[in-house]
Amino acid sequence: MSLSLQSGGTSSRALPHPSTSSGLTAPAEATTRPITTGTSVLGIKYNGGVMLAADTLCSYGSLAKYKNARRLLPINSRTLVGASGEYSDLQSISDLLRRNALEDRCTADSLYEEETESEECAKEVWSYLRAVMYNRRNKMNPLWNDVVVAGFKQDADGTTSDEPFLGIVDKIGTAYEDDILATGFGSYLASPSFVKSTRRIWRRVRHVPCGGLLEDSVL
Repeated sequence: MSLSLQSGGTSSRALPHPSTSSGLTAPAEATTRPITTGTSVLGIKYNGGVMLAADTLCSYGSLAKYKNARRLLPINSRTLVGASGEYSDLQSISDLLRRNALEDRCTADSLYEEETESEECAKEVWSYLRAVMYNRRNKMNPLWNDVVVAGFKQDADGTTSDEPFLGIVDKIGTAYEDDILATGFGSYLASPSFVKSTRRIWRRVRHVPCGGLLEDSVL
């Protein structure tokens, strides 16, 4: 399988075709259904920040097999990503985003600028993931994940804004932003309690009450 997306200018980011031991290109394969999966990721904005929560269980079919799987991954100092769905696809997304972050640091405009100035903000990572997921969907080989992106937006001068960002991208490239997000079964169970508790007051809610609300919802 391959993935190639333009990243500005004439440069491109690509994943090579797998090859067999004889040097021939292996036949194309696609995941028809997820096997090793993680469940809900919950996200909420609060006064001055954004918070994600998820458990560490990955199930092999209906067997609760892996009990220490990380599904919340820091991409850089501005962005945190969490995902439900196929865990191997999440690992692929994580490798892709970390490789892009390394490219951004290595191709910085100036050797004297701060390291964080070359980092992509959360909204840029979210927009890039939207293109990646839609591209894979069009190839009939989607990444079987719902990805939540959290972090901070970026001001016009490239500095980190104080405005929090929370967005989601699903496996077919549908993307949107909101103050409260949940994936998987949590979108049916946790989201209504989030809305009832915080929708009208989320801009005034502090870190500690949000942490308690997320912990109660996960448990």
